[in-house]
Amino acid sequence: MEKKHSGGINIGTSSILVTFVLLALVTFAALSYMSARSDYVLSKEAADRTASYYDANRKAELYLANIEALLSKHLSNSSDKKAYMDGVDALFADNDSITVTDGEDGYKKLSYQVAVTSGQNLNVILSVHYPDDDDDSLFKIDKWTTNVNRDWLNSIRDEEGSESGTKLLFQ
Repeated sequence: MEKKHSGGINIGTSSILVTFVLLALVTFAALSYMSARSDYVLSKEAADRTASYYDANRKAELYLANIEALLSKHLSNSSDKKAYMDGVDALFADNDSITVTDGEDGYKKLSYQVAVTSGQNLNVILSVHYPDDDDDSLFKIDKWTTNVNRDWLNSIRDEEGSESGTKLLFQ
């Protein structure tokens, strides 16, 4: 009597093949999900940083508008260039946010900063001058930049004896 071959080996081979295909699909699905999630988190952080910058920029522009209004009012009350320039210090003396220093050629420098994030500030430096025929503006913007907040930078540094990546990066 002739023995018939049963299809048991073929069924086992196809089952193993289907199992491996399913494992591959589940693995690729998990990797795709992790990649999409990571892209989402990165995009959200970038959007938050951008929104923080534009909010700080808006606040800095409000400061600038208030400074221009104060200088314009001060100009109308000043009799000459010397009185105008001498009065700039007193104009901002009660403001802790705005620093007044002497610049070159008798100009006054106004500087202020607005926090963008806990680790970054928007720094603005203005040169105040007396308007003349060539330039009727009250000030010139010398600097409008973002800088790392030194207090934040010092807080993330490790102790002196440790050699972490953060310490090596900021040395």
